[in-house]
Amino acid sequence: MKNILKIISPPVILLLAVIFYSCGDSGTTAPQNSASLTVSRLEPIDKNVTGTYELWGSIATGHDHGENAYRSMGRFAVSNTGTITDTSGNPFTPGLGRIGNINDVEDIIVTIQPPGYNDTIPSNIKIIGGSKQLSGGTLVFDLTMSYTDILPVSSQFSAATGSYILASPTTGMASSDYRRGIWFTKDTTGGTAGLSLPNLPDTTEWTYQAWVIDNANNAYIYNIGRFNSPQARDNNQQCENLGGLIWNVPGHDWLQANCPGTIPDITNLENNYSVLITLEPRYEQGQALGLPFYIKLFSGNIGTVSFGSMQVLVNGFSSTVPSGQVRLSAN
Repeated sequence: MKNILKIISPPVILLLAVIFYSCGDSGTTAPQNSASLTVSRLEPIDKNVTGTYELWGSIATGHDHGENAYRSMGRFAVSNTGTITDTSGNPFTPGLGRIGNINDVEDIIVTIQPPGYNDTIPSNIKIIGGSKQLSGGTLVFDLTMSYTDILPVSSQFSAATGSYILASPTTGMASSDYRRGIWFTKDTTGGTAGLSLPNLPDTTEWTYQAWVIDNANNAYIYNIGRFNSPQARDNNQQCENLGGLIWNVPGHDWLQANCPGTIPDITNLENNYSVLITLEPRYEQGQALGLPFYIKLFSGNIGTVSFGSMQVLVNGFSSTVPSGQVRLSAN
């Protein structure tokens, strides 16, 4: 053996070493798993206010398909131009370090991990997801909001309609000072819901929220309230009068002076404001509770109307609903 090594030059020894390292017993190169992520209309979010996106893959086991079945594939951000990066601004590639066999991945979801949330399981804010499909030798996961583990009823949002009237029922007479209130109803008694949205159970990660925004200064955002049903009151009665009429539809009257207090009082909604209804993560915290999320269900400008005149909102869900795709393959 010593005599043979003396004959072979050093470059040849190096080449033999490379061949030995890259080939198995069969002489073939071992396959390497790879992953890619693309998204559409997944908007930038402030990591200090809303949180951070995280990609998760569930592993097929004999146990229940719960949070513990998921393995993190990495946290990521979306830039203003739609580029996906890691949380430091570098190019993002889904990590497969915690997934031994890509064929064991049942489904993939994207969550929003709130600020300070460092658990090794998905948060309660699941935004898109999908199950695996085989395409050639590639596993494809089409991610949508309508996936079973996210929000199946979102499939109804694109066909939903919205309308409202200006009224102030908590004065005791809905027509009194009606320009200081807005209610999502089709009549002057609050008996017919103005929104055809599906009811959301308390157990889902999402809820509805309505807003009024000052057209002259869009930093003045007025919270109408959160609600799960178009046929129930929202959770905000802060600026209304006590003892007036109670309408079981979402809406709000701005009748109290200095209310909400941090921004100018509303005295006349006509022509000065716009209306927005968003889909909101139910488990938002802190500042995020006072800012509209980017998934818009309805919007519209408030015009000049007489009491009882119904105004119609524009459905914008199809242009704001996010989606994505993950591809896993062995190369």
